[in-house]
Amino acid sequence: AAPPNAGEPGEFMKLIKIIPLPSFTSLLFVGLISVAATNSAPGQLAAPSQKPANTAPQGIPAFEIAPINSSSWYGRFGVTLCSWIDLGDGVMVIDTGATAADAANLLAQIKETTHGKPVKWIVITHSHQDSNGGFPAFLPTDATVFVHHKASAMVGAAVAKPGKGIKTPTVVGVSDKVFVISGIHGVEIGTMPGHTDSDLYAHVAESGALFVGDLVTPGLCPVMSDPTADPKAWLAALDRIESFHPALIIPTRGEPSQPVETSIATTRKYIRRILDEVVKAKKGNYPDSRVSGELAMQKLGDYCPSQLDAMNALSVYHRISADGTVRVPEAKSPIPPAKRSAPATKK
Repeated sequence: AAPPNAGEPGEFMKLIKIIPLPSFTSLLFVGLISVAATNSAPGQLAAPSQKPANTAPQGIPAFEIAPINSSSWYGRFGVTLCSWIDLGDGVMVIDTGATAADAANLLAQIKETTHGKPVKWIVITHSHQDSNGGFPAFLPTDATVFVHHKASAMVGAAVAKPGKGIKTPTVVGVSDKVFVISGIHGVEIGTMPGHTDSDLYAHVAESGALFVGDLVTPGLCPVMSDPTADPKAWLAALDRIESFHPALIIPTRGEPSQPVETSIATTRKYIRRILDEVVKAKKGNYPDSRVSGELAMQKLGDYCPSQLDAMNALSVYHRISADGTVRVPEAKSPIPPAKRSAPATKK
């Protein structure tokens, strides 16, 4: 289903113009259109030559895409924004869509725009179903998959396929940042927790594009209900996003953002508000009803529906201390520890 305050049908079609650029919780795993010719104006979406099967919620086209520059694209597939970059001898994909149908449309568009180049790298900005539930549609593959190191064991276990001749991806757990260089093109991939404790970003200096997962969701209320969401870490992530001075922020929810300063400031204001309110409530030992009631009286309106606002606050409230420290649950490994044989009895 669409996020609680998803845009109106075809909202992506109202995309603001992309400026000319320099030369260069639940976890995942368990019809084509022709794009505009290369001389299309940047930021203008291609008109569909054939309407694809609509796998998105009723009234929302199955997908819409736009170029960032001559070698990179992004689009809304179902309710998720996904992106891909032609790095010369292969393609990097950033997020895979919510469903298998979204991923199938995404793969078709990658093939169309890059003239059949193989997907060699996949970046999972975070492991929520609505952003990366389509990942299994990319399997089998021998691509390199980049995830936060906290999610690497889960992803590695999910893609392991015993047997000869079966393609399996290489899973790279990022603990700080890595650089993927292919020819003259490069992408920086790094950790930036906040929305979850295992968020990644991808930055392309050549285009000025910064792919931020759900850390900034222009036009939509941030979602803070993940059990590992941390307001203080999120505020630090926003500072870091700002330090890149991106020309364009591309989230997995919401609209691609320009000017980026406005989107960052709006998100920061909301996160600070939630943090201040829940710390005040924790110091006063408020019952849940008072926490949600006081938020409702502030009437944020269309930006953040009252139910989502209350869900965000209560989720954080149940895990936060009066000093603003958030308790994060211990991660459970999906791989059971190997059983050790009992030592032989001495005779």
